[in-house]
Amino acid sequence: MGGDGGVNPVAMGLGVALIALVVLLALLLRRERARHDSRRREAEKLRELAKARARRISTLSHEIRTPLALIKGAGELLADQSPGPLTSTQERFVSTITENCQQVIDMAEDLLSQARLEANLFELRLERVELRHLVRASVRELRRIHRNVLQLDNRGPALTFHADPRLLREVLWNLINNAVRHAGTDAVVTVRVVEGEGEAVVSVVDDGRGMNREERERLFTPHYVGSSERPGTGLGMTITEAIVELHGGRILVDTASRRGTAIYVTLPLTREDA
Repeated sequence: MGGDGGVNPVAMGLGVALIALVVLLALLLRRERARHDSRRREAEKLRELAKARARRISTLSHEIRTPLALIKGAGELLADQSPGPLTSTQERFVSTITENCQQVIDMAEDLLSQARLEANLFELRLERVELRHLVRASVRELRRIHRNVLQLDNRGPALTFHADPRLLREVLWNLINNAVRHAGTDAVVTVRVVEGEGEAVVSVVDDGRGMNREERERLFTPHYVGSSERPGTGLGMTITEAIVELHGGRILVDTASRRGTAIYVTLPLTREDA
């Protein structure tokens, strides 16, 4: 019956069960580590593929933009009538050339930005930026491209804060281009900059046809172009949202069918910035 010095069968059974449990846990841990290593290697492989894709698109984008920029520049010189006066028909042709060159340049920029976004290559290069100056310069540049009336309400003290000016310029271009593309050539687009409580607010408002429910819900869906009157990649608003979020901001949309669209971008101002 198991006297002194004998082996306790209950204790032996517990010992065997404990050893089996330890072995099982070790096997499970080893399997989980193997899965983790496999997922890590797969993720690294995907990142490298995404980076390689971004590099290829960057090269292609550069190869496309360079000749188009030259064509666009030549068209702008003709439009300014620097080489000599143009007839009304010639002016119309030159305008078509410059506008379509800019559209293809914008498409190349969108594809490059999307590739960088997918490869997690969007890195903020922060520096002190005066927002009103950046908005003013962007609107001035875009007035040379679009036939729409672009109004600017940018009065007030300087708004200097830390941001990536290159990416913020892309946000402004995307917002204004999107407004022009969807509102139509007869629409008036108003860009406004105001200072709120601890934040700067940039709004782009058009008096065009507005968006229906589906267009509003899919506004930030990649490659969705809706009922745009002009060609595009459908990536501009997706990229814009990502850049705004990288700056710690928000993007809000107010629209109604046949009553126009207003898009608001808020950018936080730190105490040091303010």
